[in-house]
Amino acid sequence: MTGLAAAGTALREKPYLTPYAEESLDLPLAFEWGDGVPRLTYRDALPQEWMFGALWARCGTVREGKILWNMVHTLRQRRCMLKRLCRVCGRTATDPDTGRVRWILPSALAGDFRSPWPTVHPPTCEAHVGEALASCPYLRREAPVVCTVGDYSPIGVLANLYGEDDSGRVVETHHQIAVGLDESHLLPRVLATQLIVQVSDLQPAPWPRRP
Repeated sequence: MTGLAAAGTALREKPYLTPYAEESLDLPLAFEWGDGVPRLTYRDALPQEWMFGALWARCGTVREGKILWNMVHTLRQRRCMLKRLCRVCGRTATDPDTGRVRWILPSALAGDFRSPWPTVHPPTCEAHVGEALASCPYLRREAPVVCTVGDYSPIGVLANLYGEDDSGRVVETHHQIAVGLDESHLLPRVLATQLIVQVSDLQPAPWPRRP
């Protein structure tokens, strides 16, 4: 066994952040007008499907079927970010003694742990740092750094930008772009897929011991 499937065998439990084939849903997108401004919506939208001024991609919540290793479950990624949950197990990534959150960042940070750092990657609890490093090809490829974070805050969304063509159909105009939470001219037209946070007060942490 090779590639992503082999990497997945390192996990002892179902990966929390990763979606499953049966969680894919249709997205009945449309535009509605309010105060003279078009806003992206679903034809059967619910109020809770907006957050931070953006419409969020729908996902199922049944973790069954084929694991889609190269994708991220939108709602679980956002939940991990907001509640400081581990990307592997979905439980808290906060150290109960220090209150700091363990994080794997896919960069060497240029040796600078003093500057804030934006990321779409959720935290990882101490017990699952090794599994995250073994199973996530993106982290392995980007010279990851293990650290703890003292504070962080949402600053944007990774999203697809939509518009309408000449016939009035909803069409994607930009794919997976970073949109700041202060970009009010863009937020009404995006479908958010991941929350971007800015971590600060970084301190290096040891890598897990090899068995």
